[in-house]
Amino acid sequence: MSQTRPAVVLLDVGFTLTFPDHAMIARHATSAGVTVGAQALARVESEARRGLAQFGWAFTRAQEAARPKTGGAQFFERMLDLAGASAGTSTLGEAAQHIWARHLEQNIWCRVGDGVEEALARLKAAGIRMAVVSNSEGTVEAMLKSVGLDRYLETVVDSWVVGVAKPDPAIFQIALDRLGVPASAAVMLGDVPAIDVDGARAAGVTPILIDPLDMYVGMDVQRVPDVATYVAQLLGPR
Repeated sequence: MSQTRPAVVLLDVGFTLTFPDHAMIARHATSAGVTVGAQALARVESEARRGLAQFGWAFTRAQEAARPKTGGAQFFERMLDLAGASAGTSTLGEAAQHIWARHLEQNIWCRVGDGVEEALARLKAAGIRMAVVSNSEGTVEAMLKSVGLDRYLETVVDSWVVGVAKPDPAIFQIALDRLGVPASAAVMLGDVPAIDVDGARAAGVTPILIDPLDMYVGMDVQRVPDVATYVAQLLGPR
């Protein structure tokens, strides 16, 4: 598939570049008194992901003040439940709160997706600039550095740090201003239509929806299963 080559690719992080580290989640659950295996968590990730948007995530201090940051803990509780975790000295809800607290210290979405690093390297070699625009909790830049993806990025815009979150077009504009490029020169890759697609369009950026589970068939937006597929479509097969 031939595509117009953008000057800039803006990237979401969670479920786009990186994914939950199942072994880390299992260790945190164990330390909280709940038994679950990393493989069991891996098996249920897709099902948990289908309900991701239903949780009340807070991605700025103002949002947290309006609704306490519980969405992450609810997501982890759902994963534990689907994976058949066994409650011991703690309930699944208590273990999920513990996992979320550890995530706020060290981002758990630290498993780099298959083909992601090679895809980013190809974009950089082709002269296409990249930046992250993420709804996160102030930890995403450190995580990207720890997994080595920061070398491909010119800037990281974390909603918690800048005080505005997707789908507000202002967060996209922050990235564009840092790069010194117009919105028309950029595309945005992300996995949540109401956040990544609607926000990008409001900012004048072309959205590309990451949809590996085919949850949004029929939506009026270009869909790809992952970043590597988008890059292969853009630059040709490796």
